[in-house]
Formats: sequence, C-alpha cells, structure tokens
Amino acid sequence: MEFTEFAQKIKPIIGGSYSTHVFTRTLFEAIITEDGVLQIEDISKNTFKAYYNGQTKITKISQRILPHIDPEQFISYLDGFPEAATQRLCDAFESDIEGIDLYNATEKIAYYFEGILTSAASQKRKSTPKSAKKDSETDSIEIPEEQTSDEYPYSSEDKMLLQEFTSDYDEIMVTIVGENYAASLIDMTVPSKIQDLYKSKWSSKADDFLNPTLKSYVFGLLGELNSISNSFLTGSSSTPFSKSARAKIRNLYVKLHPDRFAGSFPYEAFIDDWNDGEF
Repeated sequence: MEFTEFAQKIKPIIGGSYSTHVFTRTLFEAIITEDGVLQIEDISKNTFKAYYNGQTKITKISQRILPHIDPEQFISYLDGFPEAATQRLCDAFESDIEGIDLYNATEKIAYYFEGILTSAASQKRKSTPKSAKKDSETDSIEIPEEQTSDEYPYSSEDKMLLQEFTSDYDEIMVTIVGENYAASLIDMTVPSKIQDLYKSKWSSKADDFLNPTLKSYVFGLLGELNSISNSFLTGSSSTPFSKSARAKIRNLYVKLHPDRFAGSFPYEAFIDDWNDGEF
C-alpha cells in the first residue's frame, strides 16, 4: 500500500476536522521520536498536502525519519482514540492486514505503517526513456519536495507582486497537476476562475513585473491556463489539455516559488521528466 492510500483510509476515522496537511504531519510525528520531529520541521504544509494526495512520493521524508521511527509511539497514538474508532480502523484494514482484530488493531496498523515508510525509504527512481513517457500517461504530475532558500532572486517590488500572483493561482495550478484534475475542469469552476482572474486583473497587471525572466514565467503560465480555459469554455474539440501541458504548469509552479524551491536543487534526481524542453 502507498502512503497516500494509507492516509486517506485512516483520516475519515481519526482525522476529525484536521486539514489534510495537518493530519499528514500528525501521522509522521506520531511514529517518530523527538529527534525525528526535528527532521521534518522545514517541510511545508503544501508538501504534506501533496504527500496526502499522492502528488509527491514520500521517499525523501521516509529516508530522513527512518532512523527515528518508533512504532510503539504510533500504538500509543492510536490507543488514545475510543474503542469504537479502533473497531472502525480494524474494519478498514481487514482486507490489508491479516489477522487484525479489535485487540491487536493498533499494534498491527502501527507496524504496517512502519513497513510503508521503510519500503518508501528504500525505493529508487528508475529512469524512463522519453519515448516511453509519451506512451505512458499518468493521472497526477509529481511536484518536487520543497528545498527552501534564504536567497531571493527578485526585487522587493517583484516579490510582493509575485506573492499576490501565486496567491491567486496556486490552488488552480495544484488542482490541474493533481489526480482529480478532470472533474474540476469539466464542472467549469476552474476554467471560469482562470478567465475571471485574467480578464479582471492579470491581463494588465502581469506587465508590472520588472524582471524579464520572471515576467516570461508569468506570461508562460497565463498562456497555458488560458488555452485550457478557452478550450473548455468554448467547447473546442481540440482540447490542448495534455500531460505535457500539465507538466509545463507544474514546472512553472516550481519556478514561481523561488523561496520554496531553491534554483540549484536537482529536481531531475527524482522526477524524470523535470523541465523537459519547458520554459
């Protein structure tokens, strides 16, 4: 079982009103020692959300925390919930964990979670030939783990404007590269939002960026999003919404967050198609 399936199976039972990123962080914190918690302090809420949704693999974080994993702590965490919740956990994992019952459920699930993390930590990303990539489409486009940097490449004016821009477009970009992107487009909510943002604000305001490279990223993203929006809103039969278009949006998402994704970070080390001929 992948971590995303584990997290999504367990959250409705014990997650309460926690947001996905808070709950995901809680799962990791509950199975590691205090020293392990220090290893994940710099991971952002967007990354935890991406772990939950399966947009980002947990390989890197698993490698960080593996020396600090203590299943007994996770048992104590699960034991803190009422017996009714334990029974629901037992029912949820009945087909995945052999011999699970009400009396051993917390222990079985804790060690099952440890197995997921151990397996993820040992995974190596295999190189895929470009010709094979064209024939193999996936539902989600992976976003790199964040690698923060203290150096900001743009002026204070551009920084403020970029923060406003990404505040408007982050949710749209993450939705489009995510697993359930099709439904969000078909119901016209996202295409309409793209069009409204562009016409009411960014068709003119985007030209205020001073740095030419940054401006090219902004206009590149607007062009990709507008092509998608127009094709859905006009009912065009030649929808340009391919995996390559979503990969461009993923790449631009990363480039438009220079404080969260350090420019020198080797994305290609764990994302084979990173920046393939894009921007």
